[in-house]
Amino acid sequence: MAYIKVKWRKDIPKNKEMSARDYETYLLKDRGTELVTNCHNCIEGNAIEKFETTQAIFGKNKARRGQNLNVAFEAIHSFSPEESKTLSADKVNMMGTELAQRYFPNHEFMVVTHTDTNKTHNHILVNPVNEVTGKRDVIDKKEHLYNLRAIANDISRENGLSVIKKTDKEKERNIPPKVKEIQRRGGKSYRLDLFQKADFARSYATSFDEYVSILHELSINVAITEKNITYYYEGHEKGIRGKKLGTAYDKAGLVDNFKSNDELFSKQPQLRRKIRDGISDFKTGKGDSLGVSSPLLLGGGNEQKSQEKNYESYTKSNRRGDRTPLPSDDALRNSIIPISEIRKASNSDILEYCKKQNIPFITNKNGDTVLKGREHIAINGNRWTNTKNKTKGSLIELVSLHDDASFLGAISKITNNKNLLLLEQHFGEVKRPYKSFYVPTVNKEKPRIAKDKFKQLLKHHNIDQKLADDLFKQKKVQVDKNGSIWLYSDENHKEAFEYTKDFNENYNKNYYGDKDSPFTHSYKNEKNLKVYTDFLSFLKTNGKKALNNQTGSSLVLMGLEEKALHIFLATRPNIKNIEFVEFEKKEHNINQWNFIDRQKKLLNSYGFSVSTVSLKNRRSREQEKTRSRSRGEGLEL
Repeated sequence: MAYIKVKWRKDIPKNKEMSARDYETYLLKDRGTELVTNCHNCIEGNAIEKFETTQAIFGKNKARRGQNLNVAFEAIHSFSPEESKTLSADKVNMMGTELAQRYFPNHEFMVVTHTDTNKTHNHILVNPVNEVTGKRDVIDKKEHLYNLRAIANDISRENGLSVIKKTDKEKERNIPPKVKEIQRRGGKSYRLDLFQKADFARSYATSFDEYVSILHELSINVAITEKNITYYYEGHEKGIRGKKLGTAYDKAGLVDNFKSNDELFSKQPQLRRKIRDGISDFKTGKGDSLGVSSPLLLGGGNEQKSQEKNYESYTKSNRRGDRTPLPSDDALRNSIIPISEIRKASNSDILEYCKKQNIPFITNKNGDTVLKGREHIAINGNRWTNTKNKTKGSLIELVSLHDDASFLGAISKITNNKNLLLLEQHFGEVKRPYKSFYVPTVNKEKPRIAKDKFKQLLKHHNIDQKLADDLFKQKKVQVDKNGSIWLYSDENHKEAFEYTKDFNENYNKNYYGDKDSPFTHSYKNEKNLKVYTDFLSFLKTNGKKALNNQTGSSLVLMGLEEKALHIFLATRPNIKNIEFVEFEKKEHNINQWNFIDRQKKLLNSYGFSVSTVSLKNRRSREQEKTRSRSRGEGLEL
């Protein structure tokens, strides 16, 4: 997690501050701890002198009357105490240098890394005068603060570190005035989402029916009365009047907008044909065809002339906006964006898209499908919900977020109708003023490095490292660049164990998925069942057999989850004897021992014969059994 502070270093100090030259000396003094420096077009110890020389060459060495000259811009780039423990001074200096190179190209700079506090940090001194153009283009301190924070977050993310969430001020900088007004009135995330969806709909609608239908596909219901228009965000009782969004979103403003869109579209008659030509038969992720609208409903007949059209007409709705039915397809036959294309995109399967785009998703403890790394984004069929800010959407919004694209760009990609993008050439692109969430991206480690890291995990637990090749072939392992190692039960990646290494070189373990279900199991209608509370213990005991379903009747739980065990036993009445395999010694995992003891007492009362065996003993017995079979001897356990 990188923190950024900024400050000007002047030629003549104010109050008790040091001059720029004295400050450079202070940064480079011996502190008795490791100190790392890196310079670009200047020399350590003479950086400020070089800055002043460059400024003099370009005539940028004079301050305004009554002010002192800003000789250097300083960015203090620091990391949390926890992450400082895991980062070397060289690594921190490298990230500071990367930050300076990305944000201050063509500027002289010096990066000094200090390790004398619990937060390893960089002092980055930058010449505010561009050495190529000669302009003093480092001016607005606040602007640079926000931009540096964003880039520092990117660098942290690339290096597997946590990031700082944007402050309200940073978010506000990219929000249009009308949205800022909503915020000033106490607006919430879903209101900002509503605003940008309304902005998209009004940009391409030529009637109230088109406007309402587009918004309906974007999870916004609309109620229109003789005097007002009210917007209802799906899942929220309270509506928002159009006039609160601005005059452009009230009835009168929309009527003017519809006329303008119609006139602009009529000047490009070839556009309608090209857009319709781009429509193809669309299939869902399950292979079911959603079909193509008929030529009649695609505006194949004579179009209604603008002067004959009643732009104030609308299909009547009830006061809550949950319109049943919606405007007919016939009422939408001349829409600029074919409503059939928007529906196709809106009804597309989100998980199918995630699989194709390698967007990771998992099953959480409650059995809900969520985005990995964004567990507050729940997915249900063709809809997602942000459980934190209560926003909702379909694949349209998710693709828009993932590709940082407009809604039109997202619809074009989903439906494979590239001709839709022609509209942006004539109407302009509708930018997204608000992001509900950021779609996580997985930076997978290179195959060779990934395999090496996974082998380190196996070696740490005394497991045969040769198993790594088979697990990778079966797509049951994933290693991220941030160091996380994921073990999956199958290719669907619904259940997973995550292993991360701490600064003591120990591995921490997390579980993801439906804990009411086992991680993996095999059952052959036998009386005996072996139970493991950890997949690594299962691997360690059975070796390659664990990957080839040759372990007899066995059950691997998602940790110490008794419900999954009880459901498994209840649905397999033949099981009489249960053997728990203890993964760790009692002093290392008291919770595991308590869990097994509790299950013994409970299951014994139901007539099960329950025993325990240590992993070491179980492994030696399995090995002896294998040796005996190779000698042609049977060994009874």
